[in-house]
Amino acid sequence: MKLHSYLAIACAAAMFCACNSSAPTQEIGTGNPYLPLWEHLPDGEPRVFEDPDNPGKFRAYIIGSHDLRVGSYCGPDIRMWSAPVEDLTAWVDEGPIFTYNIDDQWDVMYAPDLVEVNKRDGKREYYLYPHSRGWGREALVAKSDRPDGPFTVINATEDGRRAVDGSILGFDPSVFVEQIDDPNDPDYEIGFRAYGYWGFQRSSAVELDQNTMYSARPGGTYIPYFIPASFRYGVVRQVPGVKEYPALYKDQKPEDFNFFEASSIRKVGNKYVMIFSGYSGPDYGLGSSNSTLRYAYGDSPLGPWRSGGVLVDSRGIVLNEDGSALIERNAAHNTHGSIEKIGDQWYAFYHRPPRGFGFARQPMVAPVTIQWDETPVAEGGQVVIRGYDPYAEDGIWDAKASNGAHYTGAEVTSEGFQIFGMPPYKYYSAGYACFLSDIGSQQDNWDLWDNSMPVNVSDKDIVGYKYFGFGGLAEAQKGLKPFEGTAPGNGTSFNVFLTPKTDKAFKINVWLDGPWANEAWKGTKIGEINVPAGSAEVVTKFTIDVADAVDNLDKKHAIYLVAEGEGDLCELMGLGFSKKGQKMTYPAPPAVTISVDGNALEMPKHPVRSTNENGYVGYDKYEVSYTVPAGQTKVPKVTAKADNKAVQIEITQPESVTSEAVVKCSYNGVVKTYTVKLSE
Repeated sequence: MKLHSYLAIACAAAMFCACNSSAPTQEIGTGNPYLPLWEHLPDGEPRVFEDPDNPGKFRAYIIGSHDLRVGSYCGPDIRMWSAPVEDLTAWVDEGPIFTYNIDDQWDVMYAPDLVEVNKRDGKREYYLYPHSRGWGREALVAKSDRPDGPFTVINATEDGRRAVDGSILGFDPSVFVEQIDDPNDPDYEIGFRAYGYWGFQRSSAVELDQNTMYSARPGGTYIPYFIPASFRYGVVRQVPGVKEYPALYKDQKPEDFNFFEASSIRKVGNKYVMIFSGYSGPDYGLGSSNSTLRYAYGDSPLGPWRSGGVLVDSRGIVLNEDGSALIERNAAHNTHGSIEKIGDQWYAFYHRPPRGFGFARQPMVAPVTIQWDETPVAEGGQVVIRGYDPYAEDGIWDAKASNGAHYTGAEVTSEGFQIFGMPPYKYYSAGYACFLSDIGSQQDNWDLWDNSMPVNVSDKDIVGYKYFGFGGLAEAQKGLKPFEGTAPGNGTSFNVFLTPKTDKAFKINVWLDGPWANEAWKGTKIGEINVPAGSAEVVTKFTIDVADAVDNLDKKHAIYLVAEGEGDLCELMGLGFSKKGQKMTYPAPPAVTISVDGNALEMPKHPVRSTNENGYVGYDKYEVSYTVPAGQTKVPKVTAKADNKAVQIEITQPESVTSEAVVKCSYNGVVKTYTVKLSE
């Protein structure tokens, strides 16, 4: 039995201690990103598999690459997190399920895929397509009898340096497995068919050999130019000698697809849906960007296809101030993901780049509704994917401006899986903001003990959070636990935690539903936070009474913070609601101090970055340096302390004046390791 690493839970538990008190604060709620804010897992492929340790129970899995390096994409491992389908707020870290070392170098892993194969004989196998960036190893495939591994490479040459001849899958590999239940089907005995997809600025597809799962099926279909790729929205990349795309319907325009990379196939009813990273924007009045996922649909895994349009635009598309046009309120970069049905709800999975920084991407999710009919696509049948709002009469969310611009994709919110709104009576990091008038204001974080991301706020900035579930949730549904909403008599207060960055007074206006009081937004100002002149530059809590505005609300509503002052005002740290009798405190992470012979060392702000040489797969290793005074022969003594008694410290002392000491600090089961390097 493989034990889950309850890193997410431990991290959440770390938030319960204030920096100046051992008393617990409000629990940190699930938001978007749905993994801890320090986790950087892009290119996530969502899957639902039976829990190998609990037969009959199912887990949702996200399998992605891992931004670890800061100076480049991804890292040396394929990372997996999972959650029981009954509780989509209980994600746990399954760890690095695959790495590859050759010649003392660790391959970087890009966007992976993982599929389950059920053979006719009852055997269940899992095939991982890790997309190794090592020369000649892009097409490596690994196999396991569990979704979480361990995985064994099945198509490497004897020396392990490259994939064997015939290994066909390339950039951003994706595999679709179709189980065969018809006894008259020629593949009934093996039990399934498999298809592979790949490509960067070019799309390819192939029918896979079920006996290898890495090579083309003998006599099967291979389409080297599958879906038309584009330079930007509506502009097809012309390929010499390629005039037609056999995987498109004859009346389907090639410029409608806008493929960039990241294929992913799912079956919806009697149809097939292809998700891919593509260019969108001009189709709803914005600039062209590959910050979007698009989709196509067809009657078979190899098409022909019809374009479905945009699935999600990670730039966060909303109305402008007067509703006359659409605008973006999140940073642009690439995105990658797919759709997955968990329970009875479909979700779109994608990633975002804080402030547009592409080497610290975070996993995001949004609910969608999928409409399909039994009519074959060849006869006019459709698959229509739209943003989902559980409180809308038709279940659909969209954004439509008065100039006719219409965005139909999934909504970018702060909710994550909390699609009925985030439980209001909890503390939330500022990093869950989904509406930023300054898209460069959101800062990334790499601290395992600190589930937070600050937002820098200047005059006239707007920071928005969609949505809070003021109406509560009466009973468990869609993988969510019940939670309390506001109610008359609760005496609800709104708490904001911020660090002033000016000696002048400033104001944070609190708005409900929208940041503007007009017909387009219908916002209402419900209070203001006044920060006095001369406020200390430390994290400070400000509380205002909002009971009259929120204690009678139902369903879910957005909160917007509108800044008013001069220049740079503050660093927004967190926010949340509390009811009468509750106290909310700032969940400051513990700080560790290391000294050598009584001399306090300058502590590093960031962990050691992963490289090809060290193969680090996490954010838990730190390095500290100390120069021993000239002429000293006595071995230095290393000491360490923390400002929180819950931190347990273990020290391995150095053996000489030029050796190393190791300081291990454990907080709620999460360990940081500091290597103290001594030199003369």
